[in-house]
Amino acid sequence: MFKELGRLDEIASSQWSLVTRAQLVDGGLSKPQIITLLRARVLRPVSRGVYAFVGAPRSWQQTAYAAVLAAGEGAVACQATAARLWAFMYLPAESIDVTIESDIQPGMKGVHRTTILPEEDVTERSGIPCTSFERTLCDCTTILSQFQLGRVLDDGLRRKVVSLDALTRCVFRLDSGPRRRLRVIQDLLSERDASFNPGGSASELRILAVFREAGIPAPVQQFPVRVDSHPYELDFAWPDLRVFAEYYGLAVHSGASAVAHDSDRLTAMVGQDWRPLVFTDQTPDHEIIKRTREALELGARDHGFEAA
Repeated sequence: MFKELGRLDEIASSQWSLVTRAQLVDGGLSKPQIITLLRARVLRPVSRGVYAFVGAPRSWQQTAYAAVLAAGEGAVACQATAARLWAFMYLPAESIDVTIESDIQPGMKGVHRTTILPEEDVTERSGIPCTSFERTLCDCTTILSQFQLGRVLDDGLRRKVVSLDALTRCVFRLDSGPRRRLRVIQDLLSERDASFNPGGSASELRILAVFREAGIPAPVQQFPVRVDSHPYELDFAWPDLRVFAEYYGLAVHSGASAVAHDSDRLTAMVGQDWRPLVFTDQTPDHEIIKRTREALELGARDHGFEAA
């Protein structure tokens, strides 16, 4: 039996220390031997037909993977569970959700049936089979608000774990229903065309919206520059006028090293004849508009352009 346990340990090492009853049997263990291992506390039951090796660390991921294994072949984590695996900016109420492609309603709690689960909608996160970011977003349309879904989408675009094209194709494959409101996703897509740039944060998008509503010329987002071999990326730039604007969020721009880096960058840019603007969440919209217009007018005057 020790030889069989060695092979099973290899399987469990890639499954958050979990093995299924089927894997135990396929590995050469008989029903009496499995009972012996349970009584000897070598294995402990985690879910229906799923066991963990005693002493292995317990975790949320282990519980989620156990639910996937218990649901059977082809099952994947979905909805709230997949949202957590994808690290959604906003999370639904915590629960273990699994989906499986079937015409028959599963009898296990937290297991959902779907008739549409193509390969494109399935992937892995932390080694756990789950729905893709795009499919997870669509499946959360009745448990997250449109505002939350928009923030989640933009964050996913920044992290490059979702694309607007892939989300469009996912919506096309699916149907709306009691647990899915695809019109919400369609509205989000209509607000984000091929040129959409989510910026470095949601607050950057807010400043961009202020520019747009005030009729300020659209800046170049995430504009790359190099000064004395040092590469920098500017949040917003009007390169022809040598004007740039930065959003300083507390989470990223606090601390001694961040302050030093920001100071060095501003100094370097000013030394190259750039005019800087710095905004925070505390900067009122009217101040953003006023200061930006003033800077653009000065930049236009300095470089011989007509003010916009």
